Amino acid sequence: MGGKEHVSERFARLLALYRKPDGSEWGGQDLENATGGAVTRSYVANLKKGRIENPGLAKLEAIAGAMGFPPELWFGGGGDAGRVPDGALVAALEDDTVAAILEQVVMLSVRDRELLLRMARQISPPPEGR
Repeated sequence: MGGKEHVSERFARLLALYRKPDGSEWGGQDLENATGGAVTRSYVANLKKGRIENPGLAKLEAIAGAMGFPPELWFGGGGDAGRVPDGALVAALEDDTVAAILEQVVMLSVRDRELLLRMARQISPPPEGR
């Protein structure tokens, strides 16, 4: 596969990073409600499953607005598809649990960090197709 991340992979990453106020992941019905029907539940399902190759800018902006992230994150990070955009990292650090995990990680040796990363990938594998 090439270096370009599929929109469904980017969407999975954004869903993991930008949660609803209660901390749960946005679902199709949640996004349909939050976008006033501009993005339907079935559209969200098709986007997650990779059936939509080129979503329109209006739909991407509606999803970004509902979930609370800058629309540019849909298009950022072309170099290393596995990397999270900087804006998303900053937002993730606002989560107390994420910040506490990072505080512990920075005290680990390089070897232990690599081991922890492998463990995290076992718990939460990357989206299909990667």
